[in-house]
Amino acid sequence: MAIRIRIINNVTVALCAYETDAAEGDVYLDDAQHYALAAKFRADWYGKKNNIRYPREWALMDTQKIRDATKRKDL
Repeated sequence: MAIRIRIINNVTVALCAYETDAAEGDVYLDDAQHYALAAKFRADWYGKKNNIRYPREWALMDTQKIRDATKRKDL
């Protein structure tokens, strides 16, 4: 999934590109770039317990969502 990297209240967050509209200053990552990062993160955490939570970031991410990707019909 393509994502946007955005700074909100001096906090950097990653957003679903489909669920948000572009804003000035966003860094856009296409599907391939996001996939590459996901593979890297998975390699970093492979075999390790990962239950880390990011309440501040997740709350800010929720404030930017304007549509729901789970209802997207073209996937």
